Amino acid sequence: MTDVTTTAMTVLPIPDETSAPFWEAAREGRFLIQRCPETGLYQWYPRAHSIHAPHATPEWVEASGRGELLSYSVVHRGNTRGDPYTCALVRLEEGVTVFSRVEGVAEADLRSGLPLAVAFHRLDDTISLPIFQPAISRPPSIAGGSDA
Repeated sequence: MTDVTTTAMTVLPIPDETSAPFWEAAREGRFLIQRCPETGLYQWYPRAHSIHAPHATPEWVEASGRGELLSYSVVHRGNTRGDPYTCALVRLEEGVTVFSRVEGVAEADLRSGLPLAVAFHRLDDTISLPIFQPAISRPPSIAGGSDA
């Protein structure tokens, strides 16, 4: 996974007790998701309970970091607010869908199914933000999961 330098953000994510393991791993260049210990199914976003077995506490596992572009929107802001950027839904190989930014792809080359891989923007000493870039290797094989 790649460490990428970024421009300033106006609002940083605020880790809480539930999301702290995710942010700690992101700082190390690892992308974590949660897995239900009873069903083995993945989930995203971080929760204190499994969405597949609500009485179970999910475990953190390292995701492949590979996925495909499902949908996107290119955001064009006013002429003093910087370059356009791409917000996207990315389906990971593990089957969960994450909302992130896509970088390193010309707007004309964006398409559903585009293979992507995670990279990280170091925002400060405590927060690294996962973003997605074009994948260099093989296309992902999408597995079952849930983002409910």
